[in-house]
Amino acid sequence: MLRTLFTKFLIWRVMIFTIFVVLGAYSIPRLKIEAIPEVDLPTLTVVTSWNGASPQAIQRSITIPVEEAARNVHGVEEIESRSGAGRSNVTISFRREVDIDFASVDLNEQLGTVRRNLPLGANQPFIVPYVPEEFRTEDFFTFSLESDLSPNELREAAENWVVPQIIALEGVADATVMGGARPLLKIVLDRSTLDLYRIGAEQVFGALNRLDEFTGAGVISEHGAEKTVALRQPVDIRKIEKAVVARSGGQTFTLDMLGSVEPSFEDPDSYVRANGYNVVQVAVDKRSGVNTVSVGRELRKALPKIKDTLPFEVSFHIDEDQGKELEDKLRELVYRSAVILAILFLLLVVTLRQIRLTTIDK
Repeated sequence: MLRTLFTKFLIWRVMIFTIFVVLGAYSIPRLKIEAIPEVDLPTLTVVTSWNGASPQAIQRSITIPVEEAARNVHGVEEIESRSGAGRSNVTISFRREVDIDFASVDLNEQLGTVRRNLPLGANQPFIVPYVPEEFRTEDFFTFSLESDLSPNELREAAENWVVPQIIALEGVADATVMGGARPLLKIVLDRSTLDLYRIGAEQVFGALNRLDEFTGAGVISEHGAEKTVALRQPVDIRKIEKAVVARSGGQTFTLDMLGSVEPSFEDPDSYVRANGYNVVQVAVDKRSGVNTVSVGRELRKALPKIKDTLPFEVSFHIDEDQGKELEDKLRELVYRSAVILAILFLLLVVTLRQIRLTTIDK
């Protein structure tokens, strides 16, 4: 009697466990797997760099103008700023009901005046999503490019050829290139010519800042709100050379009459080499709420295809892949569940001493 009850109890336990394993195996691949919680905080940060500038100069010439521009954005609740040597960070917090995408468009439009009045040598401000420190983690997916191109040329090639294809993948929010230096135009003025016609360098660079033109690209409408979208015109060296930058003694001067314009690069912070090749790294951010495993799998599949489209020789090396790590953990979990189920089945067989008793006859 006791043996029969124990057998039935064990059989029912194995059946229930089997049902849970089957349901788990069906559900796990369909779950949204995340390495960090899904957050969508209504906060934006404006970052501006100015190499060599003191914190006082950063605050006076960049941080305060950015704060004043941010106050004109609808829905701003709080503005915090930090001015350090060579860098300005302005964090703008919005009310919870504010659409962060529209807020970003509005903020970018308000920064137009700031961009036109930046001091000489300062880089253009850019807007980045803000993530609190407690949610910050390692990059979701990073890979390196190794090439015999110079670091600056490799960075420019990665931004022009690799990043657009990465961003086009489903689930990818952004991709950032690290290493090398950004391209810029170096303007060299002839001091003797300036002194001859009594033209100050401030007058020339003030005129150049006003060349930063925006072109209307239409209007976005949503929930009764309308936002104007403006696009900045691409840099044209010929246009800059022929731009009127000063007037003196009834004469008009273009930039090429007072100096020269030369393509160049920013001063890099560091150089990285591996196996005798120059290296830059691309950090990929995924969209909030998408499946980490599936996006990582798409990126791994896309890299060889992207490499085949590039007009220069390069090698890709994956440095960080949270999707692969989560996929491996999931595979290990399924394997352990299968082992436990097999052990329970064997224990049941040994207990009953005959396999046919493990099934229920109708």
